[in-house]
Amino acid sequence: MQLELINGETVKVDSNVTALTLFNLQREKVINGDFLKGFMKSSENDMDLDPIAVLQAVYAAYRQANQKDPLSYESFLANYQLDMETDIEIYFAVISKQSRKLFQKNFAKGVKQGKK
Repeated sequence: MQLELINGETVKVDSNVTALTLFNLQREKVINGDFLKGFMKSSENDMDLDPIAVLQAVYAAYRQANQKDPLSYESFLANYQLDMETDIEIYFAVISKQSRKLFQKNFAKGVKQGKK
């Protein structure tokens, strides 16, 4: 998927955001615990559609696809015009996929603990 910036530049996004990308974004204070709580939601209906969390997911997908010399978060926001239809699609692609994986991991961990 690609996004068009205000200056006409087209940039790639990748909704398969890795844990390392999230870790780096948290270390850079781009995302915080509130954003990461989105991964703990049990269904898309429970997810908070906070506009900042949506933009953070869009930026996370941008950073995943552009690991060499990416725009800073603030520069990205200054050059990106909101497109809620696309932004929501990216948000759910990032959050939902990660949410399912985390749920499966936690479920498996709970099953193992229950057997002890």
